[in-house]
Amino acid sequence: MTAADEPSTIEFRRSRRRQVALLAAGLPTAVLVVAVVNLATGDPWWDGLWIPGWILALGLLRGAARPSSTGHQPRLPLRLTPDHLEVTGPGERTLVIGWSNVARAEITGRLYPVLVVEPADPDRTVPPLARWEWAVAGQSRPYEIRVPLVYLSPGRDRLRRELSHRLPGPAAGSRPTP
Repeated sequence: MTAADEPSTIEFRRSRRRQVALLAAGLPTAVLVVAVVNLATGDPWWDGLWIPGWILALGLLRGAARPSSTGHQPRLPLRLTPDHLEVTGPGERTLVIGWSNVARAEITGRLYPVLVVEPADPDRTVPPLARWEWAVAGQSRPYEIRVPLVYLSPGRDRLRRELSHRLPGPAAGSRPTP
């Protein structure tokens, strides 16, 4: 492998532009739904159109604020380096997992995508987390790390490609969504 072939450091972050674009694309759909419901019930089509506007305004205000976290759930930024994977963990500290220590890394969900990472040996993470710090709502295994990927930039497809390059074999990939 030459230096040009070696993977570089890639950082994945939340994109405000993607969030605003998604909300702006949803507004015409919401207006259409309200208009159709109004016509079906015999009301003027424009009655109640202020509701989608308020929903968009609240969504934009929420997006302008810092994304909140639930409990100790790891959040973006997510960084892939040639040697390890870094994620922001409990207490706003960076959790580092070497590629040789990743037992499983997969992207699940379509509407609410989540990266699920499971270290082979939880004591080899840097810093090692105490047993109680691993407990996060929604886990299906005791030591998995769940990273929400909503509004991810540069995108889920890029993350999938990078994981498949860095984790050959069954550790990387995407689980089919139902």
